[in-house]
Parts: sequence; structure tokens; C-alpha cells
Amino acid sequence: MKLRPGLAGLALLVVLGVLWAPLGARELSGDDFGRWERPLRRCRVITPSGTGPVPPPASCRLLRLDQQMEGLLSVRFLQPGGDHSFLDRQLVFAGVLAEGSAAMACHRSRCEPRWPVRLRVSAVGQAGFGDGEAALGLTRAELASGQCLLDDRSFRCEATGPEGRQWRVEAAP
Repeated sequence: MKLRPGLAGLALLVVLGVLWAPLGARELSGDDFGRWERPLRRCRVITPSGTGPVPPPASCRLLRLDQQMEGLLSVRFLQPGGDHSFLDRQLVFAGVLAEGSAAMACHRSRCEPRWPVRLRVSAVGQAGFGDGEAALGLTRAELASGQCLLDDRSFRCEATGPEGRQWRVEAAP
């Protein structure tokens, strides 16, 4: 199924929401949900490419953390679309905060992470990174197992899918 660019992000959110539902997280009240983002000076994205050789590392320019439910977090690495591209390239790691990691502190949808953040990854979604990069309208999400380790100096995420596909990102503000 091919999705229009505007629907691609919505489809990813729906898929990831369905994956999160059984985790038993509870909805946040009032101002306890939202987003935090930071530009990146260094970022290296390595994604799988089907059965062929691993593609060369890609880059990203922005890190975005989204918190919609207590204990659930999505870590999104973005390469914003330029003058000739209408769609961001993005790689999303979604999951549950590891024991000892606190939810972001939010007020009026603006959030601040409480470093360090450790995330147990349960799903990965991507659009425009890896194989099929020419098909920027195609968004793919799948179950995965891994972790993200984030602090105020470095951001690292890695995950492995059920068929052995791997995703890895190393970045710094």
C-alpha cells in the first residue's frame, strides 16, 4: 500500500500506538505530554538494506523526543526536506522508558528531558532512510528490540528486527 506523504506520518503514529497499547502505560494528565527537539552537529544513521550490502551511513540534523503517554517515548532522528524535497527523512525508535528513567517534564506541550534517558525499544519506523530511499512516500514500521541511551552530550540508539535487520544511530548536539 502506498501512502500519500501527509498520511505517512499518521500511519506511523497509528502503527506505533497499536504496538504500545498492551504495555500498560497510562495517559498523562493535562500538561504532561509534548515534544522536545534539538539540532544536531553530528549524526550518523545506519539502516538495513534488505538482502543486499549495507548502505552507506546517512546523516540527520534534528533529534525530536515525543511523549504522549507516561513511560512511552519516541526518539526521532530527522533530515528535514530541503528546497527540492517535500518530505523529511526520518528514523524513529519507539518504546518504554527503562527502569530508573524519568518521563520528560512538560508544560504546555514543551518538554525537557531528565537526563540520562534509557529507552527499551520495541518498534522502529522509517521513511526515506535505507533501501527504497527513492520512494520517500513509503513509511515502514516494524517490531524491533533494542535500546536508546540519551544524555545531554550524546544520543545513541540501536535495534534489531525479527529477521535480523539492524538500525543504529549515533549523534551529538
